[in-house]
Formats: sequence, structure tokens, C-alpha cells
Amino acid sequence: MITVNSLSGGQTSSFMGIHFEADHNIFACVEQDAYKYTKETDRARSKVDGLLASHAWLRQYHPGFWMSAEDDRTLVVLHKLSQELYKPWHWKAIGGIHVVFAHYWGKTKYKTYDDIAKDFIPNSGRRLCTEVLKVEPMYNYIRKEVSPIDPVEMRIGFRLDELDRTVNMFFRLVEIKDRVPNPSFDLQTVINDLQIPNYLVRWWDFMDVEGMVRRGERVLKPTPFNYYKKDFYRVPSFPLIEHGITKAEIVKYWKGRPEYVFPPISNCVMCFHHTVQQLQQQWQDPINWNRMQWADDAEKLKGNTFKRRKVGKRSYPAPMDWIKNLPIQQQLEFIDYASCDAGSCSD
Repeated sequence: MITVNSLSGGQTSSFMGIHFEADHNIFACVEQDAYKYTKETDRARSKVDGLLASHAWLRQYHPGFWMSAEDDRTLVVLHKLSQELYKPWHWKAIGGIHVVFAHYWGKTKYKTYDDIAKDFIPNSGRRLCTEVLKVEPMYNYIRKEVSPIDPVEMRIGFRLDELDRTVNMFFRLVEIKDRVPNPSFDLQTVINDLQIPNYLVRWWDFMDVEGMVRRGERVLKPTPFNYYKKDFYRVPSFPLIEHGITKAEIVKYWKGRPEYVFPPISNCVMCFHHTVQQLQQQWQDPINWNRMQWADDAEKLKGNTFKRRKVGKRSYPAPMDWIKNLPIQQQLEFIDYASCDAGSCSD
């Protein structure tokens, strides 16, 4: 089976790309229009070493590219990683990572984050940004250029200390009031149908995934990870979990590679999966101020918000300007990924 590393430019997936060689390495770039630069923002971005070279690299895949919703430092990391992963036999390739844009590989009218925001604000309940700007372009590229018929083994950068994310990929949590027991549920059938790797099954048994579904606490998602538009085009693989790799090992590795400078927070700036503390940190970072201002203006234009907050049992909007003006939250240790478990946005 052809192997594909799904890379995001974060510490974990970059570690996976270096240590677990695949037939193909793919990054789906979320394009965004340039927006409201200030002297402070321009000055901060000009200090990002390698930014111009990374943009020149991305323009080889999309000549009209100007800006991504990703942190600029993520693009620099991916460019450097692409150079490191390049092999002599990749004689037709621009580098060791192939970049896909919805501009070329998407089939919907949504080619950039701005296109989506014109219609509605993406949120955790409707993650259209992930589907149309990442999953669909990767799917179309894989089916045309990598494996037209057979499924591929797609490697996802989840660590051993992120086992719950593998469950979230296939099973969603059910609110207490909506739970309906399913005592006849057979996890082995799902494992066989979706080709879940054995090393992961052992952990799922320990976590009592079957029991959770039988009690109604979780339910199988209608469209599991393996499928896109009813096409069984990929099976999951988690090499870091298989080899018992945790965050501590990855942090230690990158301390020895100072030439790689990762952003404090991975994945798209202003992502609704980021915590309030992470969004506050991005508001304070001049490299990302213009992206955060874009999100603030988009919310005001559409009258909706990217993020919501819970107070007791009720949910309320959490606007970007409200987050910006909150007292600085306690600086907990920032996780290096957004909590999305779709397998395309993950670190």
C-alpha cells in the first residue's frame, strides 16, 4: 500500500516526516488574501528568517499565492523540511513535500478562507474550512497523482499521549440527554471494515471504546476518516503511537535542531479550536495581528463568531474582539496543536 505523510508544519508531524519515511509527503495550504498590514506587522514579518524563500517555494505550486491563514513561521518550517526530505530520485519534484491548494485541487467555489467567510463563519459545528481547503484538495490530488483506485496508508502525527484523538476521529461524543444505549455494537466489525491498526486496537480496548458506544456515550461518525464522498481512499496509520513516542521526546529532538523555528501555536491563526489563551497570544503577536484583525472584521460583517464559550450548561458567542480585550488569562502550557481531530489540520 502506498504511504502518505499528512504534514502540517508543527513539531509533531515534522518529527514524523523526518523519522518515518513515506512514499509521499503532502501539505494542504489554506490560502488567505493579504489583509491590513501595518508598519508593526511588516516589521515583525520582515524578521522571519526564510519567509521570502518559503513564499517563492509555495508560488511554484500556486503562482498567485500571497498569504496563508497559517503562521508565517509554519511556512518557513515546511520549506526547510521539504528541502530535508527531498531525495535524488524525486527528479520531477520541487522538494520533498508536495503542496496542494484548493485553487487547483478543490472542486467547490471555496478556494480561500476569505471565500468561505463571505458566506458564513466556520466553527466547531461546521468545519467547512477543513473539508474544502484541506481534505478535498488532498483527496483529489491523491486520486489523480498518487493512487487512482486503491486506498493509501495515510500517516497522521498523533502521539502516544494523544490517544483520545484517534477515538475522536471515528466516534463522536453524545450529550447525556441524547444518549441511547447500543448493547449490540460490535467494535471488531468496525475495526475490520475500517482497517484500524492492531497497535491502536489494543489501546482502544484499554480505553473501553466498545463499552462507551454500547452505553451510548459515543456513536460512530456517519463519515469515518477513511472515506471522502463514499470513496474508501485511505486507511489510518499512527507511527508515533505505534512506536510509543510522546511529546517529551519530540520536544527534546527539536531542541537539538535550532535551525527549525516553530511558531508557539500550530495550524491556522484564529482557528476556533484554539483556546482563549492561545487566541490572546496570537492577538499579542505582531506577526499574526493582521490575521486576527481579519477574523474580527469577518465576525462583525457576518454577525457570528468563530468560537463559543460555555458558562454552566449554556453556550455563548466568544467574539475575537472580546477575547482581545479580556484580562490576560493565566499562561498555561500551550499545546502545540489545535484540538481538531480530522487528520488534516493536526500537528
